Amino acid sequence: MNDIEQPIIEYISFLVAESGGAAVDRTTLLIESGVLDSISLVRLVQFVEKRFKIDIPDTDIREELFESAATVAVYVSQRMSEAA
Repeated sequence: MNDIEQPIIEYISFLVAESGGAAVDRTTLLIESGVLDSISLVRLVQFVEKRFKIDIPDTDIREELFESAATVAVYVSQRMSEAA
């Protein structure tokens, strides 16, 4: 796990704990399994933008991006590389 993936997993775990959900790891299917609903998805986007100092355009917010914590981490890494 890396410096990008770990905080994402921790934040998703926090969101899940609030609703009494099960444990989350890097491969947990976030939308398909119902871990993220529309409100928690917005909260995750806001967290990622603030934590990693990136902007996520509305056009990038799609199910594939939020498949798992690992896919979110890959996206964040790519956005950070583009900004550098």
